[in-house]
Amino acid sequence: MNGWRKVFVVIMIVFLTFTWTACSNTTHKENTTAGEKENTTIEEDKTTYPITITDDLGNKVTFEKAPKKIVSVAPSNTEILFALGLGDKIVGRDNYSNYPKEAQEIEVVGDFSGPNVEKIIDLSPDVVFAFSGIPEDAKKLLENSNIKVIVFYPSNIDGVLKNIETVGEIFNVQEEANKVAENMQKKRKEILEKVKNVEKKKVFIDIGDFYSAGPNSFIDSMLEEIHAENIAKDADTQYPQLSLEKIIESNPDVYITISTSKEEIKKLEGIQSINAFKNNNIIEIPMGTEENDMIQRSGPRIVDGLEILAKAIYPEAF
Repeated sequence: MNGWRKVFVVIMIVFLTFTWTACSNTTHKENTTAGEKENTTIEEDKTTYPITITDDLGNKVTFEKAPKKIVSVAPSNTEILFALGLGDKIVGRDNYSNYPKEAQEIEVVGDFSGPNVEKIIDLSPDVVFAFSGIPEDAKKLLENSNIKVIVFYPSNIDGVLKNIETVGEIFNVQEEANKVAENMQKKRKEILEKVKNVEKKKVFIDIGDFYSAGPNSFIDSMLEEIHAENIAKDADTQYPQLSLEKIIESNPDVYITISTSKEEIKKLEGIQSINAFKNNNIIEIPMGTEENDMIQRSGPRIVDGLEILAKAIYPEAF
C-alpha cells in the first residue's frame, strides 16, 4: 500500500474506532436517551429555556438560552448546523468540515481527535459540538472554561434524526429541524421501497488495506437497511481487518472500495474467482469525493449515502 494511503487508512480507522469505543462502553439506547430533554416546555415547536439535554455520552448539559457562538469539531455536526440555518453562528470548525462550501471559510481549530483547546477558548464559543473522538482532557478544559460540550455519535440513521431534533430544540429552530428530518425520512422511505424485494447480495466494504465495517458499525446498519449481507458482520470487532483469503472465501457479490483503486483490487491474486470480479461489481467510491463523504458522515446527507450504497449494490432496482 502506498504511504499516503496508509496514512489515510490509519486516520480512518482511528476515527471509526473512537466512535465505536464510546458506543460500546455506553449502555443507553439511542432512540430513548440520545438528546433526552429535561425541565423543558415545548409549545407549538418553541423551546422554553432553560433546557437540559443528555448527549450521546450520557452527559447532561443545560442551556439557559439559545447559544450564539458555536464551534464544531466534527464534519457531520457542521453539516447538521448548516442544514438548520445555523452556519452564521459557527466561529470555528475542524479541518475535515468542508461542506457546505461556506464552511471552508470558517477558522480551523484542529480535528475531531485533536482540537486546539487554546484556540477554541480564545474564540469564546457558547458550545462545542464534538464527536466521540474528542479527548477527555480537552473536553474538561473546555467545560472548565464555561464552554458547553455536546457529543454526538449516532449508530444509525435514526440516531442522526434524533441529533437533528436535539439541535433544533437547543437553538429553538424546530421548524427547520423538522423539515430536514422529514425530507430525509421521505427519501429514505423511497429508497427502501425500491429495494424491499431484491434478492439479497453479499457485500464487502473495503475501507483500506482490507479493513471493513463490522458488526454494530454505522455502515453495517446501512447495509442491513437495504437488505445487503455484510461479509464482515460476524467479525469480533466493529472495524476488523479481513485477510484476502477470508474475502475470497466469502465470495462477495459486490466489492466496494473507498480507499484502494479498483484497478489495484483487480490485480490481487485470487480475487478473480469472486462473483464481484466476474460480474464487474468492484466499485470504487474514491476518497475526497462528495460520495465518499456521504456514506461516512452521520449528518443530513447520510440518506444520500444510503442511496449511493443501494444503487451500487442493487442498480437493477433503480
